[in-house]
Amino acid sequence: MSTHHPRASRRRLPALALTAALGATGLIPVIAHAQAAVAPIDPALSQVVTADEQVAPVGTPTVIDAGHVDLGVLNGPDFELLARDDTVVPPVWRHLDDVVLHVSDAASQQLPEGDQFAFTGAAPGDRVWVVPQTEVPGVPWLGWNTQSPELISAADRGVTFEFAGHSGPGQFTLFLQNGGFEAPQQLWNSSAEGTQPFWAELNTHTHANWVFTEPGTHQVALRVKIPLNDGTEVSSTQVVTLAIGDGADLTEAQNTEWSAPLRETEDTETAEAAGESSLFSTWWILAAGIAVCAIIAVAGVATTRKGGRK
Repeated sequence: MSTHHPRASRRRLPALALTAALGATGLIPVIAHAQAAVAPIDPALSQVVTADEQVAPVGTPTVIDAGHVDLGVLNGPDFELLARDDTVVPPVWRHLDDVVLHVSDAASQQLPEGDQFAFTGAAPGDRVWVVPQTEVPGVPWLGWNTQSPELISAADRGVTFEFAGHSGPGQFTLFLQNGGFEAPQQLWNSSAEGTQPFWAELNTHTHANWVFTEPGTHQVALRVKIPLNDGTEVSSTQVVTLAIGDGADLTEAQNTEWSAPLRETEDTETAEAAGESSLFSTWWILAAGIAVCAIIAVAGVATTRKGGRK
């Protein structure tokens, strides 16, 4: 699903952009306690996406149960969000309708004590399934990149990712964490309202923690909005399908179609931009007023002194 429309204002998240640039590599502390407080940049995040990579034909069903996969945009006849399957050599771009990520019980872990991860909807000691921010053997490693040469040449500085919905048992969350000792940075949460947009600069490659509280078939709908150099904006909305847990039915997952309502983009960014502009203008007015008062005061002092010299 791709659309073309005039460009809207966009909100940048500087901390997230910095995290993306550095290639954050944290995980839930059950695994991450063994990491350093500042995790090293993962060499696997240093990749090159070339213009000659192939796109699998539509209707090529694929189950990925381990290895590296990125979500990204290719500029073909239409801008489309695809999965770059790096589990094969050379990498192949696949249509998301054809892909199921099988997340086995090798991805399950218990939440640690404390309330740091209460936002996931699970309690300390509860079992959750995590598509991790750092690669774990036997588990899909799902991230996103903005490294397609076609995208880089067509887009204006970056793209916005939006959460368009979740379908499946339990709760879904997506978050970043630098090392195992910093607070998690929430990106998407199925229990929260809105599309929860975040900005990704061009030519970046990022992974995060995708957390599911219940096994079964899950679908995560996402939208990518791409401001173009010509001043217009295009978007693509697609669905990622995951079979969570050893007991998940892969055939059911492959045959599942999205049926829930999609979250729509909120028309708030323009208002925010207007508010920022208004605040900026107000500060300029105040500053100008202060400057005028200062000038008057200085002039008054000068006049007094001048009048005093006789």
